[in-house]
Amino acid sequence: MSLEAYLRNYFVDKIALAAIAGLSIDRLNQLIAGEAVPCATYVCDGRSVSSAVFGNTPIDEALTGEFFRPECVRWIKIADQAKHGAERTAVIDALTSELRVALADYCNTEEAIESRIQSYLPYFFNGTLGLCVADPSTGAGIVQKEMLQEQLMALTENGRQPTPTGVLKTELLKLIDDYAAATMPFSPAEYERSSRKRLVDDLRPIVAKV
Repeated sequence: MSLEAYLRNYFVDKIALAAIAGLSIDRLNQLIAGEAVPCATYVCDGRSVSSAVFGNTPIDEALTGEFFRPECVRWIKIADQAKHGAERTAVIDALTSELRVALADYCNTEEAIESRIQSYLPYFFNGTLGLCVADPSTGAGIVQKEMLQEQLMALTENGRQPTPTGVLKTELLKLIDDYAAATMPFSPAEYERSSRKRLVDDLRPIVAKV
C-alpha cells in the first residue's frame, strides 16, 4: 500500500476534518494552536512525511498537507462546546476521566493511574496516539492499546522471546491478536520501525510454528 492510499484509508486532511466537525478552518486552527485538541499526526511537504514519534522520513510521493484521524472529531466537538478559554481543560477532563476508569483494571494505586495519565497526555496532543492507536476517540481505546503493548513487550522481551516461560502458545497468540486489533497497521513510511511489525507480523508466525 502506498502512503497516499494509507492516508486516504485512515486519515483526513484538515479541510475534511473541519467539515466533519462542523467548524471553520479558523476555529479548528484556533483549537489546535491552543493545544486543546490533537494536532496533525502526519505532515507531508512533498518530499517527506513528518510525525512526532518518527520524525522526518523521505518519501517518493508528491503529497502535501496535514493529516488527522477522523476519530479526533469527538475531542474537537468537546473543545468547541466548552466555554471560551476552557477548551483544553474540557478535553483533558473528559479524557482523563475515561483513562482513569480504564486504567483501574490494570493499576493497583491511584499514584500509578495518575502517572500513566500524565505520560499519555503529551502523546495525545502531539498526534502520536492517532498514529498508533486503533481507536483514539476514547480513553478506553488508548489504554487498551498501551497496556496490551506493555504486556506483549514484557512477556516476549520486545519480540525477541517467542516462548516465554509459563505462557501457553494459545495465550500468547491471543495476546498478539488482541494487540493487533488495538493498534494501527502503521504507514509504509515507518512500518519497518513499528511495533506492529516487531510484535505482530514478525512475532506471530514464529510463535505459531514453535
